Amino acid sequence: MTNKKISDITTENDLQTEKKDNLIVTFEERGNQTIVRKSNDLVQLTRNNLTLSQQRLMLHIFSMIKPEDTELPSYELSVYDFIKLSGMNPHSGALYKQVRRNIEELANAPVQWIKNSGTTTVETFRWINKVRIDEKKARMTITLDPVLKPHLVQLKTLYTTMDITYTMNMRSTYSIRIYELCKSYQNLYLKKKSDGEALIWNLNMLYEQLSYTANSWSGFRRFALDKAKSEINGHTDIVFDYEVNEKKGQKVLSLIVTIEPEDEEVARENLEKINKRANRKTKKRKALVLDDKDTDDQTLITFDYVSAPETSIPYSFGKDRTSLKKEIEVKARLEQLQKELSPQEYNAVLLILDILVTACCTIRPGDQAEDGGNVEVFGRMNAIILDCGGLTQWLRGVAPRYAAEIIPAAQSKKAPVPYLTKILLEDMDNYRVYIFKAGSTTQTVPADEKAQMYEAEFTEADEDNQPVAGHLRPEDAQTKKQMEDALRIAAKEKTLLPMLSSGQQDAYNDIVKLAAYFCRRNQKGKDDGMMSGKANMQFVNSLNAVIDKYDSLELLFATLAKKLDYDVFWKECAKSNRIKNAQGLFQTIVEKGLLFPEMVIREGQTLQPQKEAKAESWAGGGWADAFEE
Repeated sequence: MTNKKISDITTENDLQTEKKDNLIVTFEERGNQTIVRKSNDLVQLTRNNLTLSQQRLMLHIFSMIKPEDTELPSYELSVYDFIKLSGMNPHSGALYKQVRRNIEELANAPVQWIKNSGTTTVETFRWINKVRIDEKKARMTITLDPVLKPHLVQLKTLYTTMDITYTMNMRSTYSIRIYELCKSYQNLYLKKKSDGEALIWNLNMLYEQLSYTANSWSGFRRFALDKAKSEINGHTDIVFDYEVNEKKGQKVLSLIVTIEPEDEEVARENLEKINKRANRKTKKRKALVLDDKDTDDQTLITFDYVSAPETSIPYSFGKDRTSLKKEIEVKARLEQLQKELSPQEYNAVLLILDILVTACCTIRPGDQAEDGGNVEVFGRMNAIILDCGGLTQWLRGVAPRYAAEIIPAAQSKKAPVPYLTKILLEDMDNYRVYIFKAGSTTQTVPADEKAQMYEAEFTEADEDNQPVAGHLRPEDAQTKKQMEDALRIAAKEKTLLPMLSSGQQDAYNDIVKLAAYFCRRNQKGKDDGMMSGKANMQFVNSLNAVIDKYDSLELLFATLAKKLDYDVFWKECAKSNRIKNAQGLFQTIVEKGLLFPEMVIREGQTLQPQKEAKAESWAGGGWADAFEE
């Protein structure tokens, strides 16, 4: 992302020309429109991991498109209107910092994908392409990603129409997404109903559509499906219901869904109730006063591409091998892999990246090319990046096999590069098999255990929603003490503590207290859709997955306690000039450990003996680097 002064790159005449060339609509002109039209592909075949306020903002922007528009417009609105639509506090200080932060969070959201129906092609996009803020006039212009044009403009067939007023009172991101999906599938449901057939939703596909990452059917049913039913039924123009259709053991595979139209009079009454409530809230708002002395010159913020481990790489990088290799190295987090892998495995990773760069930049007869890149190879690579938050996890899994088997076999071939390319593309297709592998060739995993590890991601609770023995339960979060007690039991504290030094025991006690806090944390916006009573199921489900795999939290908490040994941690924090907030660093490490427990456990398994590990972790500045991220 780059920030540039408009005065540095354009003139007022240029701005006037741009306004003439591009369709710009204003909030004052179209802000009262509430009907959104989206292609079915945009609704059904995309991931959507926006926050609740971001979803509402994008739906409002989409509603400003008229059926007669022939171009994707840019949207001009006041900063104050943007603040209201984004759910921010218009009366807090640092107004423009608040606005910019909100825009950056939306623009830097993980890249979405559209899988074009009936084809094998996938398009990636970001919601926002460019934003211009005129701080003196307190107005802004938002330009969407051009990829969205065929999915929002001049729609003739296969599109979804919905009144976004019905979503205004929804408090769950899943409810809004399920409402969208129901509206897009409603005609199909009614047709199937008339033919005596059922509408079936594949559960894995629904997880993808909702960007749902937890691994429990009972949790998904409670926090997504049942929450959506409560916020849709009786409050919108449809009635949504579901029942289990197909199961494999205790694992739910598909659902039978019903999407009945609400009675027209009831739907109209629901609409009026929502509008009346919104009008009452509007009357209570105070007018916002802008202080001109705090404003700077006009600013242009662009979000064409953000280099980060979890963002996909545009096809245009296929034109420049050097730039592409640098980007792939960012996604791979090479410094982290070098610490985790043996020298032979790390060298295998470097060779894999070279082969991957070559494959992305090579267009053979029959290959599809776009902007200079090989679409098939880029698609496979970006699928891993989007699903795994980068290439690190996958490379950690494949490196041992390539070091021990694939590269030695390639050296005996007459054409080693084509051989390696073929194997690599096959492994990219089956990347999920490797993301659970151990990070060292010395840690071999039996085939039957690999299968168990793979299935662990999709472990389902029984249909009656009975808690699994040993699991943390939402009820455990009623009080902080109850949550701490449940965590100590799950960690097998009585057997764990004797294995720890005094410094590690002190660290362990604070880790448990922080874990209890995170399992009950409810930060507005950040934890929307994750709460069950007082329990934050994002953390509870993550810890339950550890219990499923290792029978307890003992290994995870022991690894964290040794990593954060108080006999080492606080002394080294005091010595380091780079660490300004040691408590914040401690909290950050614990939070990441709870959300990504497998990473912590694997790291602990590959460390040197304890004394060497202590020295190396500080000498390398690893914790300081993590905190700065």
